[in-house]
Amino acid sequence: RNLFAHIMWQFVQGQVPRPYLQFVNMALSRACCGLRASRQVFVRGLSTTAPRLAGARFTDPWWRNFDQPTHGFRDSAGFVNRLPLRLESQEILVHGTVDPAKMWAEYDDEAFEPILVGDKAVVTVWFNKFLDTDCGGAYLETWYNTYVTRKGKVKQITLPFESPFSILGAAAVPETQSFLQRVICSDAPGNPGAAMKAITGGREIFGFPKHPVPGTISFVQEGDKVTFGCSHENTQAISMTCILPDKDPHALTVPVEVMEGAPDSNIGSPRLGGTHKGHNGAHQSFYSCSVKCTQIVGAWNPETDSLKLGDNPHYAPLSRWDFQPLVKVHSPDFKICAHKPSGWISGEEAGAEVKIHEEKIASGVMAGAL
Repeated sequence: RNLFAHIMWQFVQGQVPRPYLQFVNMALSRACCGLRASRQVFVRGLSTTAPRLAGARFTDPWWRNFDQPTHGFRDSAGFVNRLPLRLESQEILVHGTVDPAKMWAEYDDEAFEPILVGDKAVVTVWFNKFLDTDCGGAYLETWYNTYVTRKGKVKQITLPFESPFSILGAAAVPETQSFLQRVICSDAPGNPGAAMKAITGGREIFGFPKHPVPGTISFVQEGDKVTFGCSHENTQAISMTCILPDKDPHALTVPVEVMEGAPDSNIGSPRLGGTHKGHNGAHQSFYSCSVKCTQIVGAWNPETDSLKLGDNPHYAPLSRWDFQPLVKVHSPDFKICAHKPSGWISGEEAGAEVKIHEEKIASGVMAGAL
């Protein structure tokens, strides 16, 4: 882990020896995917993907690792979600900084605290064009998350800010957890109903703070320019225009494969869904992901790129927190599996825990204090 940290800082300073790029890949996979690996991490060349035939789904050979569902969930609308939940997409991520005091004042009852880079916290805004999923097929989405550690487990982590790319370090430290803050979903053209499937399943399985009301999202690419717009409940939420970093000679292109993250590497929602604070989540969960993608990473350029925040309440926090974009990432072939939340345990494990509870109660401990 110390070697990894050393290589990460060489990367942000532009001094990475080519043989050590695999360590950089891990840093970027965590920063772009919110993954803290607990199993083996492999960085390989891209799989050869067969042309998608009519009716063919999840054709990349990597998906063969997840052909067999391990669990399933029938949501309140009757739709069956298979787990791990598969999603493939084109992604643009914008990593930036916010005022940590302003942001965390809205999460003051959490058991976590944000990782700092310099005197700022890091927030990643996602712009998602899902091409196919197990939760309704194609749909459009945007969300934002920050990076945290559990209070008391380690002293609040503060990393040095040496370049815009230093903010990727917030997701690279071993203790980091990706903390999902808010989400808006929208139907994709020609596939009505997908957004509500994603909202219903995401809220009921993972507790995601997906607003219960779908928005209206557009994702348009013209050459190397992408324009994204999201309105919600008749108000503007966010718009983003950027030149993809694909042709930037200074961009770093990295193929990444993470077979599965740690079981608590992703936090699905604020505490109790944040319903008492207007976050519109359902419940807090912990879960792992598997991911394979190509990441093309470049610097945000204010001369060609723009991000504008509207007055929609679900996205207004980014303005309150003084969000400033610094790094952009394009993933044209993003593949991810979300695994069953780790809070669900077997009857045998539950029985063992209850036995401990009974022993403590018998010794005089009040049940409320367990």
